[in-house]
Amino acid sequence: MGQETQAQTQTSASPALAPAPTPSSATAPDAAQPLSRGILSRSRLRSIYKAAISILLALVVTSVLFIITGANPLVAYYYMFYGAFGNTSFLIETLVRMSPILFVSLGLGIAFKCKVWNIGAEGQLYIGAFLGAETAIFLGNSPLALPASIVLAILGGMGWAAIPALMKTQLGINEVITTFLMNFVAIDLVTWFVSYPFRSTTADFPQSATIPASAMLPILIPHTRFHLGIAIALLAALPLVYFLMAKTTFGYKLRVVGENPEAAKYGGINVKKTIFLALIISGALAGLAGLFEVEGIQFSVMTSLSPGYGYTGIAVALLGGNNPIGILLSSFFLAGIYNGSVNVSIQLGQPSGIVSFIQGVLIIFVLGSEYIMRFLERKGVFKR
Repeated sequence: MGQETQAQTQTSASPALAPAPTPSSATAPDAAQPLSRGILSRSRLRSIYKAAISILLALVVTSVLFIITGANPLVAYYYMFYGAFGNTSFLIETLVRMSPILFVSLGLGIAFKCKVWNIGAEGQLYIGAFLGAETAIFLGNSPLALPASIVLAILGGMGWAAIPALMKTQLGINEVITTFLMNFVAIDLVTWFVSYPFRSTTADFPQSATIPASAMLPILIPHTRFHLGIAIALLAALPLVYFLMAKTTFGYKLRVVGENPEAAKYGGINVKKTIFLALIISGALAGLAGLFEVEGIQFSVMTSLSPGYGYTGIAVALLGGNNPIGILLSSFFLAGIYNGSVNVSIQLGQPSGIVSFIQGVLIIFVLGSEYIMRFLERKGVFKR
């Protein structure tokens, strides 16, 4: 009995005998906070290194292609840089090219952050452009033509993205397959529409009627093609997406679902709803990209509406790390590649498809950049 009492006394007293936390262990989390909160935290700096390595390797591989085709890589890159940024006119044209890429890639950044792989931005762009343009044509020179067309373009992109979103969340069908295949459906559908029932009666080639003047985006810099859509992309879409991803509950849900869907579900997050919203928001921005390309540049829906902006947006979003600021810089870079490649083709006789080659190689290196970075860290090139 006495032994039991003594044991109980020792057990009850044991918490009091536990060692107190040392000052260093108590302050360790606080000491680490400035690193993660800095402008260039370790993770952000690492992302910058990965992007730079991807670009450098892509340019090295492209240099090999230039050598094979008989061109000096240094001369080729000079013409590429000059064609993109060589003077004010070229720079403005690069910003014009950047606008649809930025819209698309901002939307894809939202989806990719949630680990939802929307490969269907190209089709969503076509559907949004067609519905928005036809709405403007139907309303004619009405003050409602521009705002109504914007609303319909957003709804069109959202609606087209909602189909694979529902298939993903309700049926468990992989969104990579459905979004990719729906690109062909959308492009062929719009091509048929502008070739037959909605074809212009005055055009020689398949295209829609010209949109009314009331739906054309105002030119902000005289004697250039710098239109209102570019300003909306930079001053409205970019900050709104940044705020959505970084400062809202929805942005937090995107990150958690992307990192660990099971943990997100256990924590009370509606995973299916988050995935669905990520996809349709992505589609909405793609639809807006298509409409502004029509209302700011082309003024009618053509069968060659997009040179592949939906696919370029994939490379841009991945290169930018799904971060709006990174996406802005990446879209400017890829837009420069687009325009600069035209100059390379003219000056050196290189194939204009060089931009597609660079884009494809870039995606490969971006996808493999984490493994490359780990290898370089093991070799001591970068600190872990």
